[in-house]
Amino acid sequence: MNKYLRKTDYDDVYFLAPRLRQADYDECLAATGREPLGVLLDGLKLGDQTYTMVAPTGVPVGMLGVAKSIIPDAGVIWLCATPDIEKYQMTFLRHSKAVLKHLQQDYLALHNCVDARNDLHIKWLKWMGFTFITKHERWGVQQRPFHEFVRIKQDV
Repeated sequence: MNKYLRKTDYDDVYFLAPRLRQADYDECLAATGREPLGVLLDGLKLGDQTYTMVAPTGVPVGMLGVAKSIIPDAGVIWLCATPDIEKYQMTFLRHSKAVLKHLQQDYLALHNCVDARNDLHIKWLKWMGFTFITKHERWGVQQRPFHEFVRIKQDV
């Protein structure tokens, strides 16, 4: 796609998993009950598209992807990042909308749930045009509050 985004490989997963932002680490545990390494490995194995975000220095700073949903014509979108994503937030934001358009090309809708404690991701999702459709007071393995969100393809 561009010099800041590449297809994910296993080395990226093993590099990123122990370095995730605390909010992303907590979200993995709350949703699945599993450590980030297993969650990211599943993202790579099961995803239709899985990419690594790379800083201008070449160091991986995050991973994102989309996988087929049980809902017809929909994909489940996700993102996990290290604290370094904030150092390169302008680069990340500048490329986010083009990446989202690429991820959504095969889907009429993208959706997922985000941990209500993950303020940075909630802010980014709103900026990206996702709609928050419901708050689940008890969701995931830990039964914590999560926000369900969706984005309908714009150019249908």
